[in-house]
Amino acid sequence: MNLAEEARRRLAAAPADLRFAVLFAPHAQRSVLTTLFAVYLEIREILRECSDADVARAKLGWWREEIALLAGHRARHPLSIRLDQLIGDVALPTEPLYEIIESVARDIDAAAFHDFDEVEKYCRQRGGALTELTTALAGACIPGTLAAARLLGRSWQLADIVVNGLVYAEHGRIYFASDDLRKHGIDRHVSGAAHSFAGVQALLADYAARARALHATALAQTEVTWSDLSAGLVLGGLAQARLKKFARTGYPKAAAPVELQPFAQLWTAWRSARRAR
Repeated sequence: MNLAEEARRRLAAAPADLRFAVLFAPHAQRSVLTTLFAVYLEIREILRECSDADVARAKLGWWREEIALLAGHRARHPLSIRLDQLIGDVALPTEPLYEIIESVARDIDAAAFHDFDEVEKYCRQRGGALTELTTALAGACIPGTLAAARLLGRSWQLADIVVNGLVYAEHGRIYFASDDLRKHGIDRHVSGAAHSFAGVQALLADYAARARALHATALAQTEVTWSDLSAGLVLGGLAQARLKKFARTGYPKAAAPVELQPFAQLWTAWRSARRAR
């Protein structure tokens, strides 16, 4: 099996944000980013592929073992083997990979988020962990750079909750905190008819403001090596552009995905990556 080709094939079917993050990364980082994203997608796909929760948890258990083996250069999965080949003697930060696994476990359980701290923890485990990995594998070691990476990833994930939260709710996955739902007079079903939709619009605007604040805080970090943050900047920039488009629609009641037009995606990704240069 051609391991490099397998990673590229996996990325080709990935969400546009990840593809653009690779496209605008420095050339030397593209192979490792492609493979890292392929591993990330392989773990995240467990949620979609396994209708049985016990089977999904068993697969996550296998991946927990795989991360430990990868750290010891004894990987079994083709994509893990490829990642190990690319990073060579570089110490792989394993904690962010375990956090990504925990984010999938949370999705499988579909447990309620009681307060916004739990929502933020999920965003850190999923988006923040991924951007921390992209930055660490780019060679970053300055605390300010890693902090900015985590903030960019958290804002990226929180923006996704804003834009797609109603779609997720229709499939039984609620990513809004129970405290915030109550504050806005919304039942746990979010998109049901038992409450005023004005409350839902206020909730979405509230979470959008928090996502924008996280992104602004990331860009305000000092002592940062921006060239190591290319992937995180692209992911964060695309998420913010999507938020702006969603806000312009007035947060409509229809639970339909919000996406940027192809040229807008390209322009936003290029403009976001410029900061890394």
